[in-house]
Amino acid sequence: MDIQSYIASGKLELFLLGELTEREREEVLALAKTYPEIQKELDELEEAMFSFDNLTGPEPSPQVKEKIFASLEADFKKEEPLKAAPVTPKETKVVPLSPWKNFAVAASLVALLASAAAIYFAGKYYDTDQKFTALLLDQQVMADNLNQVKLQYEETDSRLDRLVSGDFKRVEMKGAGFEMQKDAKVDVFWDQKAQEVFVAVNNLNSLDAESDYQLWAIGKDGPVGIGLVNPGEKFTLQQMQAVAEAGAFAITIEPKGGSKAPTLEKLVVLGEVA
Repeated sequence: MDIQSYIASGKLELFLLGELTEREREEVLALAKTYPEIQKELDELEEAMFSFDNLTGPEPSPQVKEKIFASLEADFKKEEPLKAAPVTPKETKVVPLSPWKNFAVAASLVALLASAAAIYFAGKYYDTDQKFTALLLDQQVMADNLNQVKLQYEETDSRLDRLVSGDFKRVEMKGAGFEMQKDAKVDVFWDQKAQEVFVAVNNLNSLDAESDYQLWAIGKDGPVGIGLVNPGEKFTLQQMQAVAEAGAFAITIEPKGGSKAPTLEKLVVLGEVA
């Protein structure tokens, strides 16, 4: 018998897959007992199939393997070698596939579904985490803005208290007599005793990034710059530098940061102390 040709025929693989007829299975079992080479090939194929099974599910224990092959041998065990005498044909019967193949397919499907579920929920978690982080940032920004507004309110409230309790004179300054901004209107509140000065902007046009409004206190020694005025802070009290003596107040447009002396051709508003 050409053992190598028999091994190469593929019958041993079909035997392990359970896809041979009863007669063919009996033949394989008998030849495996007679020829060690065939038995060795069966053992190696069996090991390869169980190794593949390990990729898709838990490896069967040695006890499970022994029970499977003990059951096969019990069904098809033959004590006598094959005889050359003619054999009466029997009805062909196909043996169902071995359970390990079904387990492998099922395990593969489970693994695929688990991977898809993991990817789906990982994406959902990432999206939720991003939204939660953005919400926290928004809340932090809102809290910061609220604190800033609260501080501004407390500062304004404090200045109003000082304005009401102090001896402040209101100096109304208008731009009607000048070409720069005829509609400009600013009020200066000055407590000469406390030497405190506040500015309330009613209307001042916005300036370019290279210019600033500067407030001047005009006294016996001439104009003295006492602070920069923010045109955007309308109807609020902007505190300026202390002034002990002044006969008038004026605002001019100066280069960014202010000047030591006023630019008279850019006089915006002027108001005399009553």
